[in-house]
Amino acid sequence: MVDVQQAPTTRGRVITYPVALRAARRRFMGSGALAMDRLTEDLWVSRATLYRVVGSRDRLLGDVLWQLAGRTLEIARLDADADGLRGVDRVLRVARRFDDEVGSFEPLQAYLDAEPEDATRVLFGVTARVHRRTVAAWTDILTSELDDGTLDPLPCGTRQAAFALVRIGESVLFGSMLAGVEPDRELADRLRRSVLQA
Repeated sequence: MVDVQQAPTTRGRVITYPVALRAARRRFMGSGALAMDRLTEDLWVSRATLYRVVGSRDRLLGDVLWQLAGRTLEIARLDADADGLRGVDRVLRVARRFDDEVGSFEPLQAYLDAEPEDATRVLFGVTARVHRRTVAAWTDILTSELDDGTLDPLPCGTRQAAFALVRIGESVLFGSMLAGVEPDRELADRLRRSVLQA
């Protein structure tokens, strides 16, 4: 038991957004959830202070999910590089590896199971910016391949192709939550290839 008289006081405690983000990531990784009341206890701040620093739970949770997704995407890119893949094959390998890693990430799966409506808002909504940042990251991947000359010009344009690839990936990762549809990874690969090739 913590002696209340010796516990840190929440009054006047100053935290920064990066500190709150690290604490939120630890809590999400440990529980597959982000309860703001628990986070105030972790940080020894009041609820008012926490919200003043982070803005909203959706924004904070969106940043947690994007940090995890961005790192996973980078690992998938390095994996494809190590195999010497280029062009369409590299893009497809990155997408498959990303799907595999995200689809087996237990904290995320626990969150999707426990809070599907909340997850839908955070993953696809404007405030959390997870979807938007994922499209931007895929735009960078495609642009890199185009700049290297390993990918032919995309029939529908770079950003539109990135958007389509992300939507295909989301159908694999979240189809059962959104529509009760089991993912068809082979179909996803064929659709991705059709986006990337004229």
